[in-house]
Amino acid sequence: MTLTNLIKNVKKWSTDRGLDKASPIKQMQKLSEEWGELNAGEAKSNQKKIIDSIGDVMVVLTILSQQMNFEKLEILLDPSKNSRMTYEAYEIHTDILLLYGTEEIGALAKLMVDYLQNPSLNTNAMIRFHIRNLAIYISRIAINEKTTLEKCFKVAYDEIKDRTGKMVDGVFVKQEDLEDGK
Repeated sequence: MTLTNLIKNVKKWSTDRGLDKASPIKQMQKLSEEWGELNAGEAKSNQKKIIDSIGDVMVVLTILSQQMNFEKLEILLDPSKNSRMTYEAYEIHTDILLLYGTEEIGALAKLMVDYLQNPSLNTNAMIRFHIRNLAIYISRIAINEKTTLEKCFKVAYDEIKDRTGKMVDGVFVKQEDLEDGK
């Protein structure tokens, strides 16, 4: 499945569950959570966790971009369409890529605060810029793990595609967590 198809599928999944209209603040919290899991996977050399987390970050970035009403997500989130740079495995160590990504998330958080207080076209453009950069970094992490962004994204999509649940305070809570009383 192509990155473009995965993005379309996640957008539909999100729309079907009302996530597309939820607050981007909640999606930023989810991004921080998934980024933490990616870092934990790297710290423990757990390739399965890394691959799953890369895919989860792509799901979150897709939904966040959708909530921000960004257009052409298939370009925004696809480094092969938005970056002319080539990358060979381990040109940059994964630990450094994770730090760069953390820097992007920090910039996104600051811009999101600015945007929510005073929406402007410039802030919106800068949010797009940092989302694009984050997609590039996770793509490179995937390459370091001898896989692709598409494969990681597909793992995450396959995990959520049939997931049921409901929106609780602007966050989609999966059914099993509702049943566990979480």
